[in-house]
Amino acid sequence: MKRILLFAVLAAGLSTSPALAQDQHQHGPTTETTELDPQSGMMMGSEAMQEHRQKMQEMRALMQQAQAASEPAERQRLMAEHHQKMQEHMAHMMQGDHAAMMQACQERMVMMHDMMEQMAAHQNMSPQN
Repeated sequence: MKRILLFAVLAAGLSTSPALAQDQHQHGPTTETTELDPQSGMMMGSEAMQEHRQKMQEMRALMQQAQAASEPAERQRLMAEHHQKMQEHMAHMMQGDHAAMMQACQERMVMMHDMMEQMAAHQNMSPQN
């Protein structure tokens, strides 16, 4: 189990490091805060990231309200509002520079999924401890 965790951490580090280095090479240093989120490896100080966090918080709040609603009509209204906010945010993310970021994220997710499949297959073939 410890080996799987180690491989996952290494794979995550290896998949995000070149992308971040390439991004810095293409765009050069910025004056924005470049603090990285330790879990996702994403830059947390950019204006776009702050806007994304705000929209995500709004959607989470709507989902919590919908889950707590006791009336089916109220739950349905909140879920419809949540769905509309998700659609709007996704449409916004697919415009301009965000489209390239989304494509890069999707590619990284595919690589991570492939790596996790290989780690699971390796674990299944290893002798049981």
